[in-house]
Amino acid sequence: MRTTFVTAAAIGIALALSGCASGTPPVAATVEPADIVGTWTLDRTFDSPEQPFIALEKDNTWSASDGCNRVIGTWQLASDGALTTTAGPQTLMACDGAQLPLAIARADRIAVKGDALTIHSSFDSTTTELVRAKDPKVGPQGLPVGYWIEKAGSEKPFLAISANRSFSGNDGCNNIFGSWTAASDGSVQFIHVGTTLMACEGVDQWLSTLAMGRLQGGVLTIQSADGTVIGQLTGK
Repeated sequence: MRTTFVTAAAIGIALALSGCASGTPPVAATVEPADIVGTWTLDRTFDSPEQPFIALEKDNTWSASDGCNRVIGTWQLASDGALTTTAGPQTLMACDGAQLPLAIARADRIAVKGDALTIHSSFDSTTTELVRAKDPKVGPQGLPVGYWIEKAGSEKPFLAISANRSFSGNDGCNNIFGSWTAASDGSVQFIHVGTTLMACEGVDQWLSTLAMGRLQGGVLTIQSADGTVIGQLTGK
């Protein structure tokens, strides 16, 4: 499988936003941050590894899925519904889902009425209508789907973990790929792991020995097969 990494802004060049229809901005009304916090989805299901969603957190971060790929970012809300967001990169796998990450990344206004959320983007004059997710299986769920890096400003090592239970990455020298599964103890098990075999002097290739991971507070702690902690990655 070939996976490409792009910024959320670049996604719009390759894909049209689905699940949205053109419309005019919602009428300005007072919107409180607490009104929009939660997990939101489209009022229909998709043939994708997970149901597309947007999760807006109390700490002003968000995560969103198109059904296969996830993006994380930050949000700030004005009382009149004006929304400012930032977004990190994501893997770009073909997906029979809906481009909700793009919808929130380009959003500049938001309105809420009960369990209905409207996201407007003046960038492409689209309006996305969402409903509050009632299924507990919809949303981030503590799974490490997304793009993970060792430190800010560095491209390697990294892991790109997809909702279809595949992952890819680089240990600073060699490409890494395989599958993952969620264990009953809350950990993630990396299985069928393969790597390329380039020789690189002076590179600590700790990530190539990954066997499991534990996610807590936005940090993915990586362990080897014997349970030894070998490193940590953070969501970008």
